[in-house]
Amino acid sequence: MILRYLTQDDVREHDKVTSQAFSYACDINDPASVLPCEKVLGAFDDDNKTLLADFEINERTCCFGGGTLTCAAVGGVAAKPEHRGKGAVKALFEYLFTQTDYDISILYPFSEAYYRKLGYERVGRSVSATVPFSDLCSIKRNNDVTLFEGNSPERLLELYNRCARQYNLGFVRENAAAFSDKPYESQRFTYIWKNHSFATITIDRDKSTVFVSELYFDSCEALCGILGFLRNYESNQQYVCFQKLPDSSPLFSYLPDLKHCDIRIGSTGSARILNVENVLKRRRYSARGGEFTLQVGDEAFRVSCSESDVKVDRDSGCTPDVIMDINTASGILLSGLADKAYIPHLVVNNPASDFFSLFPPETAFFTDGF
Repeated sequence: MILRYLTQDDVREHDKVTSQAFSYACDINDPASVLPCEKVLGAFDDDNKTLLADFEINERTCCFGGGTLTCAAVGGVAAKPEHRGKGAVKALFEYLFTQTDYDISILYPFSEAYYRKLGYERVGRSVSATVPFSDLCSIKRNNDVTLFEGNSPERLLELYNRCARQYNLGFVRENAAAFSDKPYESQRFTYIWKNHSFATITIDRDKSTVFVSELYFDSCEALCGILGFLRNYESNQQYVCFQKLPDSSPLFSYLPDLKHCDIRIGSTGSARILNVENVLKRRRYSARGGEFTLQVGDEAFRVSCSESDVKVDRDSGCTPDVIMDINTASGILLSGLADKAYIPHLVVNNPASDFFSLFPPETAFFTDGF
């Protein structure tokens, strides 16, 4: 088996794999066909021509703590049915884990159980909430918005990136590709409230519902501002559906009676740490400071932190305070520490360790597709 990045000369083989894996018709001889992104990693047969499996690597930057992490956003994982079970997909992921220099990897799994075997762990919960407009009546209506029509995207990008920094793993956006610059043609509208909040919406008249695919804000006042604008739809629509919210969203504090709402819990996505040391250096700790030793897989670290500084050293000398596998580390270090009594695959050698007091409550949340 040969592992390498695809070139445009491999596009016919790539189209074969994706057509077989995802069951859609395509013209594999289409001269206009191109690879889906800049980096597509493939597993070839020993002839270096027959593609067995591949996936896309979208290079992204994620907000984390007070800074950022480099991220391999993995999509389009595909293998020919006749070659499944031969280790091609696993080999591709092992290449990603060992032969690249990203800090983390993120994907939207078709099966969390499958990707958990590769070290990926769910890093947060998202909530979909369908709310009758009558439950927003306590919020004052307003018209203080502008519609994004593709011009001067810098203001919208600055607003999004500022809001995304509130969460761990929020993707940094460097262009406006995630927003519709042709709202009238796409019927997908992004409204900005006073440069402090925005909502991207579509309307389904048959369901009498305003669907909000993205909702970002930098204060409770800004949340109320954009909600107040959405109330302008209540004269001809019955419901507003917030399709993806962090489960800790303050929106729920403004709803008078949750029994009127259809609330569904899902997964934000799954992530895997590729560089434990960089994650430990960049994550946010409690201002009280402290020290702990941690072993993740075969790697051991000593972390010392104060209000203004974090120091991470490799440590193989003493018994670590806490031992965990890569799945547990990905869940805890990227998205926060739950009650230690209920975390699987966690060995606590020193219950008095500062480890358990240094992780402030945080939320991991991201919405970008890839």
